[in-house]
Amino acid sequence: MEQEFNLAEELAKQPHLLEVPGNLLMKDGPEDYIGAVLCLRGTLYFKEAHTPLVREALCQCFDEFKRLAEPYLTWLWREEPPQGKPLTAYRDSKSLREMVRAMDEDDHLSFYYTSGKQSNDASAWYFDVFGMRGWEAKMGDELSVLEFSVPLLYQEQNPLSFLRLFLDSARRLAPEQGYAGNAFNLSVTNRDDNEPTEAFMAARMPGLDVGTAGLLANIPEFKPTRIKTVSWLTVLDQERLDLAGGLDALRAQLPASHFAFYDYGAGVVIQAGAYPYLGGDAEDSRPVPYVLLNHVLKGIRYETVGSLHGGSHDGELRLVGWSADQWLKRLDVDEREIAGWRARLLADEPSLDAASTLVERL
Repeated sequence: MEQEFNLAEELAKQPHLLEVPGNLLMKDGPEDYIGAVLCLRGTLYFKEAHTPLVREALCQCFDEFKRLAEPYLTWLWREEPPQGKPLTAYRDSKSLREMVRAMDEDDHLSFYYTSGKQSNDASAWYFDVFGMRGWEAKMGDELSVLEFSVPLLYQEQNPLSFLRLFLDSARRLAPEQGYAGNAFNLSVTNRDDNEPTEAFMAARMPGLDVGTAGLLANIPEFKPTRIKTVSWLTVLDQERLDLAGGLDALRAQLPASHFAFYDYGAGVVIQAGAYPYLGGDAEDSRPVPYVLLNHVLKGIRYETVGSLHGGSHDGELRLVGWSADQWLKRLDVDEREIAGWRARLLADEPSLDAASTLVERL
C-alpha cells in the first residue's frame, strides 16, 4: 500500500528545500547567502502610523507575533533610525515599544525583524513595519504597511495560529486592504538581486504573492479604492466591500463550504479554502478557490500597479510593465467557465471545518 505523503514530516527532514541561494538568476550569481525562502506571509495596508494609538497597535501586533517567533529571531534592520545603528542583533536590540516611544511622529517607522543565520539572509520568520512620517500623512493619501510571515512547517503543525494572528492584527490596525498566502521572502538588503527568483517562481506558482508592499503602497496607481490581488486571506474594508456588492452578495456567490468571512471591525477578511495554495492540479495550475474569489472581486482589482519589480540589469526576468499587469490578471477566467470551476471546487477541494476555520466566522 502506498504511504500517504506527509508534508510536515518532509519539511522537518529537509527545511532547506524551501530556500533559494542569493542572486541565483543574476548574471554573476549565485552567491553565498539565502536570497529567497518560501513561507506564509500576511500584508496589511493601513493609515495613521504616525499616531501614538496606531503605533501602540503595531507594538501589540509584534507582541503577538513574538509569542510564536521570538526563539528564532536573530536580526533587526532599520532604515534611517533616529538613534542607533541600521543593523542590530535581535538579542541586543531594545524592545519595539521602547524604540517606537522614543521616536517623533515625523520619524520614519522602519523595522525588519528576521531569523536568518547571516544578517542578509532571507528568512521565513519575518516581521516588517513600514510606516509613513507624520508630515507625509498630513499631506493626504498616505499608506503604511505591516507584513509578517511564518515557515510552512509551522503552518502545517499549527494551522490556526497564523489565521488568528492575521485577524487580530487586522482588528488592531483597521487596514484598507490586505492579503495573506504563500510568498517568497527576499533578502531585506538584496531585494533587487533576488526579484528574478520571485518572478521565475511566480510564473509556475500562481498562488504566490509578489512585489514589495512598502514600495507599492504609495505609488499613484495604488491610490484608488481597489485591491491588488486575492489570496488565501483577503481583506476588504467597508468601502471596498460595498463596491464589490456587499457582504450578502459575496456570500451568495461563494459557498460557505469553502469560503469563510470574518468581521475585523472596518470590513471583512475572506478565507478562500482550507489552506494556502501554491497552485492547482496538473490540468490548470491556478488554485480553484482563488479563481472563484478573484472572479467576484475582479471589478475592484487594480488594472495596473505600474511595476512589481525594478528594472532589468542584464535581461533577467522581472515583473515590470506589461508582465506586472499580466500577473494581476493571472486568475482571470471567462464568465462561461465559472460553472466548471464551481463544480471542481465542490468535487475536488477540501471543505472548511473546525480544524481550518476560527469559531467567529460569520
